[in-house]
Amino acid sequence: GASLGRAMVSLATRGAPAHLARARSGATATTSSLTRASSHDGARPHAAWSLHRARARPSSPPVVARSSTTDSTSAIKGDRVTLPPPGDVHLWIMDPTDATDPALCRDYRARCLPASERDALESEAGNMTEGALRQATHSKALMRWVLARYCGGGVAPADLRFAHGEHGKPRLVGVGGGASSSSSNPSASSSSSDDDDWMRIRFSVSHTNRLVVLAVTSAPGIEPSHPRLKPRGAPTPSASPGWGANVPANAPHEVGVDCEDERRRTSAAADKLAGRWLSALEHDALRAIGDDAARAMSFMRTWTLKESYVKALGTGIAAHPFGGFDVTLARSDGSKVSGSIPPSGGDEGEPGVIALAERSGTSAAERRAWAATASRWRMALLKPRADDSLLVAVCAHSCATDGGSSEGSNDASTGMNVRVRWTVPMVGDVAEGTRPPPTLIARSEGFGALE
Repeated sequence: GASLGRAMVSLATRGAPAHLARARSGATATTSSLTRASSHDGARPHAAWSLHRARARPSSPPVVARSSTTDSTSAIKGDRVTLPPPGDVHLWIMDPTDATDPALCRDYRARCLPASERDALESEAGNMTEGALRQATHSKALMRWVLARYCGGGVAPADLRFAHGEHGKPRLVGVGGGASSSSSNPSASSSSSDDDDWMRIRFSVSHTNRLVVLAVTSAPGIEPSHPRLKPRGAPTPSASPGWGANVPANAPHEVGVDCEDERRRTSAAADKLAGRWLSALEHDALRAIGDDAARAMSFMRTWTLKESYVKALGTGIAAHPFGGFDVTLARSDGSKVSGSIPPSGGDEGEPGVIALAERSGTSAAERRAWAATASRWRMALLKPRADDSLLVAVCAHSCATDGGSSEGSNDASTGMNVRVRWTVPMVGDVAEGTRPPPTLIARSEGFGALE
């Protein structure tokens, strides 16, 4: 994600860690672009798109499972889907090559985004490359189109209203008001949906130039506002009753996702990045890998997992430094514990086992509090396509109490079941079985199943 890119720039320019404070943890990998959205004139008036328009991968032609209705409204809103139980995750994946048609991208901006976001991106479009604009459009369209489907048939993507927590993690704060609504009051939660399920939605978004990913889970019930969760400082039009994890108790039922290409090369900077940003345990484990390519791959897997965790917390790297916690892995038989995710993990034999150890805090009491929370998180590292180098890491808060029972709901999952679904906004979901199944590289103890 962009946090790694910022870390590389910071390293190259010898900038201070505060350079990363501008990263907004819970949004997409290019938050500064995606908190603004766009508009281009000339959008097509009818949205009955087909994936035959898109340039699909020859090895895995997309087959869309759609409803029989093909009118413009149904294409924009899509079929309703049910939220996963708390602790489980729906992982929605978009292949950007399925939506390269410029007219479809214009439709995304015109029909999925409210006017304020369209206008904001239009003002920035001149400073963006065509690829960056397309990534921003795809990410926003995926987020809004899918989340609207959880809210009910009366909710259009442009009707969703978001606000950001203290460190940038987004939360859905309203679903009414229509596509032209510009209400900046997140407490105005008037809804055109049949119920209040939207208030339980928790999500995280990430993308690379070859993948866009949205992770969705749910909270057990509607959470009251809490004074400890409000952002610091005076409220701004984009601020809301906040969320994040300055203290360990402030991120229940959250989810974080990050995606990367494990063959992305950071050149000689990989060792320097590990020394500066990772924990001492992880850095030592990386230095023990003699092969340069294997070491770089292991670094990418470690970074992706750690970023999914801080995105779930809602803090980003600046507020919760990577050096303050360890992500370690053991073989499925418990042997050969290492401080990083080796390139062989999950590629041969059983998936590895991920463990999270927290050492954050400035006092003994804070360190004990953080350490006690580590067992409450479930993590998974997977490849959406086994024959590809793309990685997705997901981290979700478990609903299991220390005694092993689930809290808040009889439907809550004590582990983390992950269901992968390929989709193309305003076109439809790719039919199951037409894409290769995902491959699990490593998972936490207590992980459920990958579908």
